[in-house]
Amino acid sequence: MITTDELKERLTPQQLQAAELLVQNEFAGKEKRTQEELAEEVGISRMQLYKWRTENTYFAEYVRRKADAKLNALSVMVDAKLVSLIDGSQWNNGIPSIRAIELFYKRFGLLVDRKEITAIDGQKPKRLTKEEVERGLNELSEMLSGKA
Repeated sequence: MITTDELKERLTPQQLQAAELLVQNEFAGKEKRTQEELAEEVGISRMQLYKWRTENTYFAEYVRRKADAKLNALSVMVDAKLVSLIDGSQWNNGIPSIRAIELFYKRFGLLVDRKEITAIDGQKPKRLTKEEVERGLNELSEMLSGKA
């Protein structure tokens, strides 16, 4: 697998600048700018930026990794908020959030949603007769050959 440094070496300075602007823009909230504005700041056309994002695998992967790094940096803050919801210290009048506790356990794989299917005793699947099986096979053969 190619490293981030190797990806960086395969991109031009304009592509690196565009990647940084794209990631910043995704986290900009209400101050988000258009693709045209970003392209203009880099000194390229909107179409060129679009082509880099959709056709240049190195560029697209570099942008994805930059965004992942930004999200990873936020995880400490998110974990701190989760803990404060669990202990109820800042919100909910000191009452722990059950949903936050559930999320905490799910985050560490200690709580897993499971679905169970239970067979009802005494019910056996219906057995087909030899004639029913032959009829079904004949219908299937006709369908496959285009006669049906």
